[in-house]
Amino acid sequence: MVSMAEHGQPEQRLIQRLRRLGPDLDLGRGPWAIERIVGGYTNHNFVVRAGGQAYVARLCPERPLLGIDRRNEVVCQEAASGWGLAPAVVHHEDGLLISRFVAGRTLGPAEAGRPDVLDRLAAVLRRLHGGWDALAGEVLYFCPFQAIRTYARSAARLQAGAPDNLDTMLEDARRLSRRIAPFRPVLCHNDLMPANLIDDHDNQQLWLVDWEYAGIGHPLFDLANASANAALTDDQDRALLAAYRERAETDRCDWVELRIFKAASLLRETLWATLQTVASDIDFDYRRYAAENFQAYRAARARVDSTP
Repeated sequence: MVSMAEHGQPEQRLIQRLRRLGPDLDLGRGPWAIERIVGGYTNHNFVVRAGGQAYVARLCPERPLLGIDRRNEVVCQEAASGWGLAPAVVHHEDGLLISRFVAGRTLGPAEAGRPDVLDRLAAVLRRLHGGWDALAGEVLYFCPFQAIRTYARSAARLQAGAPDNLDTMLEDARRLSRRIAPFRPVLCHNDLMPANLIDDHDNQQLWLVDWEYAGIGHPLFDLANASANAALTDDQDRALLAAYRERAETDRCDWVELRIFKAASLLRETLWATLQTVASDIDFDYRRYAAENFQAYRAARARVDSTP
């Protein structure tokens, strides 16, 4: 017996995959209780309960157009899981990733900006970035400026309706990238939407999920990306940065780079959503999402030039 909130093609595909799994996961025999997780922008996600255990199963084909490499995703999530920051990977194969279910709830944008959450997020990111000298495995490099250029080229090739004056914005992004000082590359999550933060109140744990865009990169991009996705204010940005650096005063270089990365994050998200208008099978208004991020990008870009 399978109980499902909805019956549809993704659920049926998941059932077929589960039936092929062996008994080691207590998933191959059933019965299963499957519940769709609402809100995914890229994959079809489900909670699967079987054999007294709970898992999160994702139907996640390769998405090279979006810069997603599933092998890299697994390596990064397994590393973060080993540091107690991400759910354990239970099983992975082509187009399917199964992780341990972690109790808690995903955060909303307003919750992500609470002082206590900012402090906890800063601590989690310090632990993630601090593992750079223990990280092993083949991990891809992530640069938001390179992602912007690649998405722009793909959007033009697919006639996906990129923003006007995109060439001017790309040249501006190139100039901004040259204002980033040399840094120590670390493992970064690179997709810190509030929905990718799970708050486990019982254990005072903040879990990071969805490691599709993870890779070696700049630690301040994670802070800027979290800020951009939660629409944090300048005061909240300063609080997050101060908590991350563990000092009250904000270094001007950090502050300038955080603002540059925040603008880059929003332009990247704009172009990502633009590509999804022609690439995704998810029922989501990507055009509206692209327009919202583009508006936020323009405001964030203006604040770079007004940095005191």
